Amino acid sequence: MDPQRIFIFSHPRSMCNVLFRLLCTHPSLTPTIPGPMAFIKTADGPKSDDLDPGPYRTNEAYRSSFDQLGMSIRKIEETGSIPLTMEHPQLIIPRGIVNKDSKYPRPYPHAIQVLDHMLDVQGDTTNLPVQQLSGKANPTIFPDRFLFSITSPIITIRHPAHMLPSYVRGMSTLGVSFDSDFFLHELEAVSRYRWERLIFNCFSGAGRKPIVIDGGNLLEDPKGQMKKLCEGLGIDESKIEYTWNLGDDRKDGLYSHVPEPLLKAFAGTLHQSTGVIGRPVGDKPLDLAIEERKWADEWNDDLARRMSELVKLSMPDYEHLSQFSI
Repeated sequence: MDPQRIFIFSHPRSMCNVLFRLLCTHPSLTPTIPGPMAFIKTADGPKSDDLDPGPYRTNEAYRSSFDQLGMSIRKIEETGSIPLTMEHPQLIIPRGIVNKDSKYPRPYPHAIQVLDHMLDVQGDTTNLPVQQLSGKANPTIFPDRFLFSITSPIITIRHPAHMLPSYVRGMSTLGVSFDSDFFLHELEAVSRYRWERLIFNCFSGAGRKPIVIDGGNLLEDPKGQMKKLCEGLGIDESKIEYTWNLGDDRKDGLYSHVPEPLLKAFAGTLHQSTGVIGRPVGDKPLDLAIEERKWADEWNDDLARRMSELVKLSMPDYEHLSQFSI
């Protein structure tokens, strides 16, 4: 029987950091190092001085991150614990797929290519042949062997009209221009649930349907959602801790690879918290026209219009995944 491996394919701003933090408190689970955003596109994140992300990471850097992930999984499993990993799908989807049918495509210097040294299952592999990656069946940059070793895939989603403005607020703290090619490309990539749907279909086709968590439900009823999730994972929900000491989630270098401004922009509130409580979301139907006017007041008319268009385009994939949410 294959060892249990949990991987959260986390859509940005879908309450995924809260979910990851909660699961990290379970004594049977150990987060892999490096933690979330290990496959970030640039080492520095977006730079406010030139409104550009700076040099893209090399294939060697991607391979190093993948090798570190594999070694971390192996070491965790050697202790008898269950490895827990989280990454945003748009960071591990080939760039050609991200640019396909894009309104705001962006040129990349090279395609991402990782090599499978099988470090998650073996020790010293220096002299072992690299596994060939031709003819892959999965939509990510990961080898089939590795991806399908994930026994417990989780996908997080959140209504696009709530998710997207949250992302824009985070980006605004970094000083990124809302008119820059970089921002528009990233905004579109983050707006789409196509990546999660590709991953969902891939696992489902292999007979391993992912667990889908809607961040809106997690926000409103964290304990109820965690009970359902833990039941699906086969772990005891009563061992989840809903309060913690300030800074616990930054121990052991879990986020040491993430630029501090980026970390503060997108996880600062959680890192300054000492627990999670549910808050009513309300069942009033969302009116996109009203939301667009709010965005125009908060930012500007052009950005609000673009956001509204992207929300509409992302709804079919979101609604498809939503029907499977717990």
